[in-house]
Amino acid sequence: MPFSGDYDGSVVAVLEQLRLTAGLEGLAVLDLSLDAEDAPVAYCVGSGGGSTTDFAFRILQASPGRPLHKVAPDRRPVLTCPWVLPPNRPGGLAMWRLPRARPWTDADHEWAASVGMLLRVAIGNGMGQVGIDRLTGLPNRRWFLDEADRHIDRLDLDASIGTLVLIDIDDLRGLNMTAGRAEGDSLLVRMANQLRAMVRPGDLVARIGADEFGVWLDGMDHLTAAERAEALCQKRQFRDQPKGYRTTFSIGIASRQPGSIEDIRILLRRAHMAAREVKAKGGGGWRVAHAEATGR
Repeated sequence: MPFSGDYDGSVVAVLEQLRLTAGLEGLAVLDLSLDAEDAPVAYCVGSGGGSTTDFAFRILQASPGRPLHKVAPDRRPVLTCPWVLPPNRPGGLAMWRLPRARPWTDADHEWAASVGMLLRVAIGNGMGQVGIDRLTGLPNRRWFLDEADRHIDRLDLDASIGTLVLIDIDDLRGLNMTAGRAEGDSLLVRMANQLRAMVRPGDLVARIGADEFGVWLDGMDHLTAAERAEALCQKRQFRDQPKGYRTTFSIGIASRQPGSIEDIRILLRRAHMAAREVKAKGGGGWRVAHAEATGR
C-alpha cells in the first residue's frame, strides 16, 4: 500500500460513506507513480474491483490531465478524476456503477472533482488535520499558504516558475443584502466548482477569504495565467443572477521566478494590491502584479 498511518482506516470509512451516498458500486484511489506498478490501488471500497480498477488505471494513464468516463468491457460505467498524490505523485480517483447503469453526467464530473480534492488534501495531511471550508468544500487559507510554499520549494529545485491567482468576487456583500444570503452562498459554491474544473490535477485551489479564492499554478507564467483569468471573467454561468446584480471579479496575478526570495505570503500581498486596483476601477477584470511594478 502506498500510504500508511493512523488515518488509513478513516480514509476507507470516508470512501465507503461517499460510495453509499452517491449510489456507487465501487470507488478507489489509484497511484500512477512508477514505484506503484505492482500495487496501484491505494484504497478501494465496494465491489467490482479487480478488472474494473485495472481498466480505470489505464484510463488515468491515457488521460492524466482531466476527468474522463468510459464503459468497461463488463458494461460498468467508470469515471476517473486525476490528481497529484502526496508527495507529488500522479494518481487519481476512480468510481464505477453497476453494469448497464446510467451514464455519467457533467454534474458527476463536478462531484468527482470536489471529492477528489478533499481526499487528496486529507491523504496528504492526515484525516482531521485539514481545514476545509464547509460551504464550498475547498481547503482553507492556512492549508493553501502552507501547501503553496511546499510547491515553491519543489519549483526552485526544478528551476521552474509558479504563479498565484487571487480571485475576489465583486460586491458579494451587495448580493447578500439584495437577494439574500442563500444567493451569495450559491454563487460561492458555483465559483468553487468552476475553479476546480479549470485547474490541472497538481494545481492548488482554496477559499482564502469570505469573498476570495486562491489558485496556485505550477510551471505557469503570468501570461498564461492572465488567459485563464480572462476566460473566468467571460464565463456565462455567472451572468444569471438576481435582477440588479451582475457577477464580476477583480483578479490579481503574481508570478514568482525560481530562486526568488518571495514566499507565498509576499506573492499574496502583490496579488491583493493588483486586485484592489482592478476593484478601484469598477471591478470586472484582472491585473498582473510584477515584482517591481504593478501593471497589466
